[in-house]
Amino acid sequence: MGISLNEALTRRRSVRDFSEKAIDALSLRKLLWAAQGVSGDNGRKTVPSAQSLYPLRLFVVSGRIDELNVGLYSVKSETLGLEAVHSGDLRFSLRSAAIGEPEWVAKAACIVVICADLASPLRAFADQSRDGVRGVRYAYMEAGAAAQNIQLQAVEEGLGSVWVGGFNDDAVAEVLDLQGALTPLILLCVGDPVSKKSPD
Repeated sequence: MGISLNEALTRRRSVRDFSEKAIDALSLRKLLWAAQGVSGDNGRKTVPSAQSLYPLRLFVVSGRIDELNVGLYSVKSETLGLEAVHSGDLRFSLRSAAIGEPEWVAKAACIVVICADLASPLRAFADQSRDGVRGVRYAYMEAGAAAQNIQLQAVEEGLGSVWVGGFNDDAVAEVLDLQGALTPLILLCVGDPVSKKSPD
């Protein structure tokens, strides 16, 4: 599509009305690269990370993605390759875990779940504040940057997106079978928007 950053920022909107059209696997890969792609020497990525800890972990809940089966996938940190975790459609379970059970969560073509291993920033920044809680703040900042990157890349791909921060943490962790200190931070719903109109 080839749009400028200024245009992407102008056109970014929260989209909650998705069509039944599938999105292609290449578009998904671009979204994941925008969020956590290696973009420089020494493993530097597309988002800033305090002390380069990169505690974020991504998961994809696939519903309608060309060349990708319905299911839950773990995103490999370095290659952004997808590793199958579960073969069922978990979009409806995530809808149930979201506050108000919004219908559009289950209608998205896919959901990119941004999680973080909060143990490492807690340890790394233990000297900055009581019990290292500032490290958790840094992880949330990083997650916000990753989510914004995904939304801007979605505009470039002609896709709609909306992020969800209101959900039952324990329920989402159970749906994804998260282990250890992995904590869900943002559900980012992506799909083909019903309305293709540019914002006024």
